[in-house]
Amino acid sequence: MCCRCCGVTQQKVWVFGTGTLLAISGLLSVIWGPSFMDSQIMKALPLTPTSKTFEKWEELPIPVYLHMYLWNWTNAADVKANGVKPIFEQLGPYVYREERKKMDLEWHVNGTVTFNPRRIWYWEEEMSGGKQTDIITGPHLPSIAAATSMKDSNAFLKFMFNQALNANGGALYTTHTASEWLFEGFYDEFLHYAMNLNNPLAPEILDDHFAWFLNRNGSKDFEGPFTVHTGVGDIKEMGEIKYWKGLNHTGWYDGECGRLNGSTTDLFVPDEPKEKALTIFIPDTCRIINLEYSGVSYEIEGIQGWKYEVTPNTFDNGQLNGNMKCYCPADRFPDDCPASGATSLGPCADGAPMYLSADHFMYADESYANTITGFDPEYEKNNFYIIMERRMGVPLKVVANVMITLYIEEDTSIDILKGVPSFYAPLFTTSSQAQINAELASELKLVLSLPAIARYTGVGLLCVGCILLIIGAVLSCKRKWRGQAEADRLALSKNSSGTW
Repeated sequence: MCCRCCGVTQQKVWVFGTGTLLAISGLLSVIWGPSFMDSQIMKALPLTPTSKTFEKWEELPIPVYLHMYLWNWTNAADVKANGVKPIFEQLGPYVYREERKKMDLEWHVNGTVTFNPRRIWYWEEEMSGGKQTDIITGPHLPSIAAATSMKDSNAFLKFMFNQALNANGGALYTTHTASEWLFEGFYDEFLHYAMNLNNPLAPEILDDHFAWFLNRNGSKDFEGPFTVHTGVGDIKEMGEIKYWKGLNHTGWYDGECGRLNGSTTDLFVPDEPKEKALTIFIPDTCRIINLEYSGVSYEIEGIQGWKYEVTPNTFDNGQLNGNMKCYCPADRFPDDCPASGATSLGPCADGAPMYLSADHFMYADESYANTITGFDPEYEKNNFYIIMERRMGVPLKVVANVMITLYIEEDTSIDILKGVPSFYAPLFTTSSQAQINAELASELKLVLSLPAIARYTGVGLLCVGCILLIIGAVLSCKRKWRGQAEADRLALSKNSSGTW
């Protein structure tokens, strides 16, 4: 309203009224605005078919890169012939861009959702440190796994097995290209023999081809299904795994070591204390992995995050932490547990003597690395860590390094293992890496800023309101309102006429 059209009283009403309204609104915004914004943000976070969270969760909007390192056994023939110390060389990385999407979604009334994760990998030549045609020699896993399963058999059975192994492609090592080892696969004579062997005691063989990721590229059925909590009804359960393949316990390890909990790494509980460890479950590792708070913060794309990483306790088997004893296989408990630093994958690998550890046996007992030449752990290069923004529960950077090894030991009854020293043969190192991009970071920064925006908006309103009230007070004291002089003159004239 134009001040020229208002009388002095109307001007006062507008100035003092508006100033009071703005000051009260500003004060309320300062006091309750941030908490109100927080509550609205938390209400919007749960996973529903129409939420913004769902868009980012169903199909990951940032690229994930799978860095694969293969270990070349450079003196395999000499080890077999002369029993010398094995030498391995880490080659790679062979880098593949990974696209993730949740398939076959099924929403449940109890606040959970079931899905099958699908991953598609695309070769990234320019990012790789090797070529798919690289020739790599590695242990022949099918033969060694089968030989290990016969370790405690009687002499006659071992003799018959040894004959069959020698006659059907059994070997200590084999040589193929990097792409064959990883995804493409190669025909294996011994697998073909085992696949057609009618032995109810042997694990079922479904394919006579071998690769570390055989038949996984583009498959939606290989990993899942997972059932996770959406956060609807209880935001503190958001992303928590409830079932995997319909079960809440893997059955591979006893007690808490086999219980399913934590996150699949795609969804985390928001607003957790920064000191709380991150718990994740990756099917390929056969177990949950706890990443401990390091106390170190990083800024990525302008957002502060905290580092959570593996520690000497992560792959312990009870030597350092008694609570980790359940990772010792039942048939080896309690006197023959693996040394600290590696988890036996035998329970989930049909008894094959495979082990999961940090890359290069970082943090592991020296007995592992001393068996070969080639391990040289470096903290910055081989670490497994997540940099997490805890307020929204968003990973800013992920570097997930793990190494798979195969324990090979001499067996004088099996020709391929006769005269061979006992050692841990590295098979491959896998490193999934991802980092938030500028677009997502911009959205996250806006959401993180909303409580502060509410507070500063309140401060601004309060200041403007107070300024208006001060102006009104000054104008009133000095009688400087527009038309005030004329009003005073008329009032004085009226008063004068009355007294005369």
